[in-house]
Amino acid sequence: MNPTLLVPTHRDWHAHTQSAALRTGITMHYMEAGVKDAEPLLLIHGFTDSSRIWRQTICALGDRFHIFAVDLRGFGQTDQPKDFLYTPKEHADDLAAFLDAVGVPSAYVLAHSMGTMIAQTFAFLHPSRVKKLLLAAAMLRGHDTAASLAEQYDLYATMDLAAMPPAEMQERFLPYPENCRDAGFPMGYFTTLRGLSATSLRAAWFGVHQADNRGFVQFIKAPLLILWGDRDDVLAADYQDEVRQALPDAPYVVLPGISHEVPNEMPEKLAQIAADFFLEDLVPETV
Repeated sequence: MNPTLLVPTHRDWHAHTQSAALRTGITMHYMEAGVKDAEPLLLIHGFTDSSRIWRQTICALGDRFHIFAVDLRGFGQTDQPKDFLYTPKEHADDLAAFLDAVGVPSAYVLAHSMGTMIAQTFAFLHPSRVKKLLLAAAMLRGHDTAASLAEQYDLYATMDLAAMPPAEMQERFLPYPENCRDAGFPMGYFTTLRGLSATSLRAAWFGVHQADNRGFVQFIKAPLLILWGDRDDVLAADYQDEVRQALPDAPYVVLPGISHEVPNEMPEKLAQIAADFFLEDLVPETV
């Protein structure tokens, strides 16, 4: 195999991302790692995150896959179009265009949180591009009410991420930094957040609430595995009831003692589950 592509530290993360101009009109940034002639693996982050959330998982997977961890539209270093909505379909079309740009016909896909909605949409609309799909902290739609969406709209209209005090940023976006296995992640995450506009967060969140994947997920052709931490208070039991009802035949594994941030809290174990599922067709009965 070709030499392994090294994974940078959080301090140097953005200096080592690459970019690709997509036919969808944006320039997407991404981290490429692993072994170039190994099986391709596409990593899709969730709301407010970027490719850097996968750093420890990438380190654990790097000798088994050719990894592409993207910054989605509006996040990380990728373009932040001044649109009112970034819909899951737009994100999915970006991903198809990205795979074309990097010359990858199809890939295994690992997604987290909001990224699981995007991954489902990608697998449904572009079935030939997805070999298998692993969803960590899955959701099928947003659950905000009209009133709470109005509150979110007002919040993002006035939010200044660049000037937000560190304590407020931690409380709002990463209240339990001690759960992160990668000690460098919190400061790297906050640095990336300060480079975002609140309007891009609003566009992504409102885009999620324009979609409802319950109407098509049962038609996804790629094999699925779903993981959920039993301490997840973000995509909690009401979200999971919908997931299990819509996908009754998909293996569903509960992660004891894990909350929402699965890639941060158990990156090495997540890497092992992913490798076993993608390469060996193995599904853990317990974790």
